[in-house]
Amino acid sequence: MIEPIYFSLYEQVPDYNVRVFQSTQWVLDNGVSLEVSIIGKSHRVISRLGKNCLTEFITCFDPKLPENGLEKVCIQPDTVHDQEYRSGKLSYQVSVEQVAHLYDNMDEFLNSLDGISPSQVLTHEFPGVPGFSGKPLPFTGLALNSDTNTFYTVHTYPESDISTISRTTINLPVLSTAT
Repeated sequence: MIEPIYFSLYEQVPDYNVRVFQSTQWVLDNGVSLEVSIIGKSHRVISRLGKNCLTEFITCFDPKLPENGLEKVCIQPDTVHDQEYRSGKLSYQVSVEQVAHLYDNMDEFLNSLDGISPSQVLTHEFPGVPGFSGKPLPFTGLALNSDTNTFYTVHTYPESDISTISRTTINLPVLSTAT
């Protein structure tokens, strides 16, 4: 059994130290910049547009993770956390779920995205983790489709034969000028 997995979202970047295994910068077609980091079997994505900033984590529970976020949700099996958040000029639509499918590798996950061709991919396997004889190595991966302003994530847990997957779309809200 794995530890509980949490989705959390913060305005700005919380004061929280992380060990970064892989990191890169991506830019969406709408100008939002993303600082994407794999932090163990977890991830952090910092989204910025001007002074607007949102930071997303999917991680196992850590008591040092700040409590003052916009959201902190424990992801339960057979339940989809599907929510939209608005902060400043950012509209942040996220869908996170645990699935009873263990992806063997990042290519298998990408093939499951129904023909979406990502423009960027970041992934990290965790070799040397004991107890996974005959199972694929655990990995964390993120993929960007900049045309739709969407990124996808996968976190695999061979010890439980599950994966946590997410889809996040960041849009700029359209303000009505009708009177």
